[in-house]
Amino acid sequence: MSWRLSLLTKLAKEIYSAVHPLLGTTEARRIVGSGFGGDKTRLIDSISEKVVLRYLENEGLSCVFIGEEYGVRRIGGSPKFYLIIDGVDGTNNAMRGIKFASASLALSSSEWINDLEAAVVIDLYDGGIYSAERREGAKYNGRSIKPSDIKSLEEAIVSVNITRSLNALRKITPITKRVRGLRALGSASLEICHVASGFLDAYIDLRGKLRTMDFAAGMLIIREAGGILLQPSGEEIPNIPLTEINRFSIIASANENIFDEIISLIKMEGSA
Repeated sequence: MSWRLSLLTKLAKEIYSAVHPLLGTTEARRIVGSGFGGDKTRLIDSISEKVVLRYLENEGLSCVFIGEEYGVRRIGGSPKFYLIIDGVDGTNNAMRGIKFASASLALSSSEWINDLEAAVVIDLYDGGIYSAERREGAKYNGRSIKPSDIKSLEEAIVSVNITRSLNALRKITPITKRVRGLRALGSASLEICHVASGFLDAYIDLRGKLRTMDFAAGMLIIREAGGILLQPSGEEIPNIPLTEINRFSIIASANENIFDEIISLIKMEGSA
């Protein structure tokens, strides 16, 4: 294991240890401020990033930290890497005790998303770890993973996020009529990893609201597993700075067949 993946794994376990006891508690919901993007910061979110910041400082590691709650911070005097974190992805699930939430961490050699080198997503309920390094494949708890070989939506289990978006609901309607099963689970990074490992066949979010930190780690993991993560237009995520807040719609799929079928149905609805 490289130092990059070793570091991300240690940080993920630090988050798990701090956050797991709070899952489903009233205390977890307490509002303690506002985050990087202007959303309310809950105690559980704040703690997840504080333990990472504390670990970096205690170990004397110098980097540029990018967190959902604490924003962009320069740690130490000579940053060697960029660290992008969503300490609790699926905060509503975590606060209510719904057992589907994760922490998402990715490391880049520069501020640009195309330079991501390693990623870890940890399940905050059972501690399972998805991981990937550039050109080294993807794993779950140390074992290689790959997407399913389902080629048709009629056989596919698909997860979606249409929260607070009537437009996304309209676009997704033809897909709901075609798929074998539909899910809405509430943690983008973990859902993307479930596509990477074959539990799901696709994950769709057409709201235009996902931030880089929401999917950066998952993007590297699914691509290293052999799956696809693109915008609904079929275009790659542009090479944007990790230090900026940019929002996207994405489709993560097991293969091109599933992706092409999804976007054909979206376009069909758009032309109706």
